[in-house]
Amino acid sequence: MTTPAAADPTPTNGRRAAGGMRALTLATAFAAASGYLVMLVAGRTLGPSDYPLFATYWGAFFALGGVANGLMQEATRAVRSARVGPAPDVPAPGTGGRVRLLPAGLMLGLALAAVVAVSAPAWPHLGLPTFSGLGVAVMAVGILGFSLQAATAGALSGTELWGLYAVLLTVDAALRLMVAGVAWWAGDPGLGFALATVAGTVTWALMIALSPATRDALSHALDVGRRRFWRNTASAMLASAGTAALVVGFPVFVTATVRESDPAPLVGAVILAITLTRAPLLVPLTSFQSAIIVHFVQRRELGPRALAGPLTLVAAVGLVGAGAAWLVGPWLIRVLFGAEFELPGAVLAALTAASVGTAALMVTGNAALAFDRHTLYNAGWWVAVGAALILLVSVPGPLDVRSAIALLAGPGIGVAVHVAGLAVIARLDREPSG
Repeated sequence: MTTPAAADPTPTNGRRAAGGMRALTLATAFAAASGYLVMLVAGRTLGPSDYPLFATYWGAFFALGGVANGLMQEATRAVRSARVGPAPDVPAPGTGGRVRLLPAGLMLGLALAAVVAVSAPAWPHLGLPTFSGLGVAVMAVGILGFSLQAATAGALSGTELWGLYAVLLTVDAALRLMVAGVAWWAGDPGLGFALATVAGTVTWALMIALSPATRDALSHALDVGRRRFWRNTASAMLASAGTAALVVGFPVFVTATVRESDPAPLVGAVILAITLTRAPLLVPLTSFQSAIIVHFVQRRELGPRALAGPLTLVAAVGLVGAGAAWLVGPWLIRVLFGAEFELPGAVLAALTAASVGTAALMVTGNAALAFDRHTLYNAGWWVAVGAALILLVSVPGPLDVRSAIALLAGPGIGVAVHVAGLAVIARLDREPSG
């Protein structure tokens, strides 16, 4: 049995890590900007009546991709924990054997692709375009690639190769933007935007082919055997499904719960507004998930106190964004997307403020995951999803008001569940046993 060495705390490694984090920051900024550009092209091309077709396809794919991100989260935790603590070269009997991350991604991807294929008959009822079956095939292949990419991202994050992780994010976003531009130029916004949605999921293959460090990261030991790894991954995926429903999949719920009194242009305007107002905070935070998990793994002894810094930063950024959305949001949407997409500043501010709740829920959930409290992680997210959906369906009023209330209140309840649970667990851990 050997003990893998922790990261060497030399000045050279410190500078390398700092440079990698700077690259990751730039990569997340580029990913966010490219996402805005794709939405801009789609909105200008399709208009508010047809925009929901693109938005629901995009939302459904990345919601399913959010489920696959459970693999990335567990891979990050398991690789990082193996690096900082003892990990056996040969798994102990009964653990199910050693995990290989790339085959794990392949298995998960095939399972999710099968889910896409089986669910195809329900797509029209959810407002999802099938493009005569080609849309289903594109999404199935895309989610297979996304799962392999999640395994690769988890390996890079767990080994703290932030520079390579930044390359992965950058290439992924660039491919998506490039294909969206080609679709607009070729005059095929329907299937073309579907292809753009999944275009970046080939990045993992490029990284493996061109980067020996990526291949080495994927072969790194984990701190658990196969059975525990898949239990943890399933738990993280269950919570990630809740995360994805609130972060990227909410447009699907909006289209599925539209009332006869909701005009089609309003549906498109609300879906676009939800995406735009949440992206500035949630896109970077989603990209930094792995770094956040590492942050909490290294501060387990602090318990809930480790939440103070990240939550304060999230609240400050979100509140500034809400004020900006109130003041300039309507004008900005009118200039970029057209007057038919415009909504009142108060609605845009409320939707932006709602992103604070969801972002805080991501932070507290990642803390629970890092502290190996997967049940608490799941509970907080699914309570938030349930509360948001109940409010979306039951609250009276127009669609924009219903959406703002649902997205403000639901995540706040989930945050309360996480924080209360972590506090109780910390108190129990401090009590002497026996």
